Amino acid sequence: MSATNNQFTNIRVFISEIPEGVAPNKSYFRTVTVTEDKPVLEDGAIFVKNAVFSLDPYIVYDFSKGNKESSVAGFGIGKIIDSKNPTFPVGSTFFGPIRWESYSVLNKEQELSQSVNLDAGLDKELPLSVYNGVLGLSGFTVWDSLRRLGNLKKGETIYISSAAGTLGQLAGQLAKRQGLRVIGSAGSDEKVTFLKKELGFDAAFNYKTQDKREALIAAAPNGIDIYYDLVFDNTVEVALDLLNTHGRIITVGALAMHQNQGIAVPRNLINILMKQIRYEGYVVYEYYDQWEAFWTEVTPLVRKGEIKFDETLIEGGLDIVAETYDRFLQGGYKGKVSVKIADL
Repeated sequence: MSATNNQFTNIRVFISEIPEGVAPNKSYFRTVTVTEDKPVLEDGAIFVKNAVFSLDPYIVYDFSKGNKESSVAGFGIGKIIDSKNPTFPVGSTFFGPIRWESYSVLNKEQELSQSVNLDAGLDKELPLSVYNGVLGLSGFTVWDSLRRLGNLKKGETIYISSAAGTLGQLAGQLAKRQGLRVIGSAGSDEKVTFLKKELGFDAAFNYKTQDKREALIAAAPNGIDIYYDLVFDNTVEVALDLLNTHGRIITVGALAMHQNQGIAVPRNLINILMKQIRYEGYVVYEYYDQWEAFWTEVTPLVRKGEIKFDETLIEGGLDIVAETYDRFLQGGYKGKVSVKIADL
């Protein structure tokens, strides 16, 4: 942090208003350097030096009313450099909602309710970036949604869309550990090979070059029992036809919406009734009290290599975040994508 004793230099990323029906791309972003007054924190607030940004499809563009441009909000990891919050003392490692900027102040109840002090589960044998992915919000989402909604049973078949991403990778491995047959789909032959050869999926297919229905019938001739939906596109309709009686659909992501594709409008919802299918959505923020239980179970598996993960860590300044995000939305990376802008 530079500038004067009472001010500091902050680099921030802004995004201009995106027309309806247009997917975000790097042309809508700009990076600026600003001089700001050092914050005077109110009770409960924290001041964070940002270090590693998590790139996720659901990043929210929070436009203030009447503005044509706003700062970009996402999640990431940082170090607490000033605090009036006992949960996040100075020097602790923070994960939570931060804007794309060098330093952030968090003082809203909602922001801090979505934040975690990573020191409670930090394993220094592992790279910090894993707490954006397999041991972070993504991993926790998968672990909790499967145990809360999945009712996984040995011998059943689970199908996972967008399976080469962070959530899909872990979902497949956790299901395999419980004795399920695991099928995944991904957007390239390289990713399909990764799922089968590296992660041990029983079957996988390229949804861009193969018909989903035909591929799923071939991979699961006896039907599927669980559809773990990370896309929320027309695959739901296929799954409703192929699910067995008492099947489950767990909807966790909406990648199709973030890529400006058509979202699910299934015409065969009658199958929910006729097959007694349970169809539920899962949003992680209600269940943060389970973080330490998640770390207790999954951290040793990651450390021992029993849970494998693939991640991409891009290092540089804030000026590369928008371009990296654009490529990420187009499926240009495998596994969890993070951008590191500083050391802790």
